[in-house]
Amino acid sequence: MKKIFFVLSLFLSLCACERKTLKDVTVKTSNGDVVYHLEIADTDEKRIKGLMYREHLASDSGMIFFFNDKHPQPIAMWMKNTYISLDMLFLSKQNTIIGIAENTTPMSLRIISPTKEYVAAVVELNAGQIKKHGIKKGDKVIY
Repeated sequence: MKKIFFVLSLFLSLCACERKTLKDVTVKTSNGDVVYHLEIADTDEKRIKGLMYREHLASDSGMIFFFNDKHPQPIAMWMKNTYISLDMLFLSKQNTIIGIAENTTPMSLRIISPTKEYVAAVVELNAGQIKKHGIKKGDKVIY
């Protein structure tokens, strides 16, 4: 009985670790609002892994990376071990898009840093979302 309880406890703890916290995020564009269901990367471990090793991402999903909101900083991303092309939105502390990277190259080690301004968050979406919805610098992101 103890063995079964241990195995069940281990299984439940592993399931809890894999649970993804989601956040609905609205991008307010001149073409209208677009809602995405984003996984939250708010710890160093989650930010390091990001969307690595994913082979598919639903068109209305992605990931939001939160950085220290008291001290935003210049941020650089890369595509190491990322199998799918992404669009990236770099956000100011006021949730305004201040930098955009479109159609990033999968598996690339090239540094992606489209702004020298301080960044509070980065949103990663499927490549093509920026063009499809007319997302541009200056648009607001509500979360």
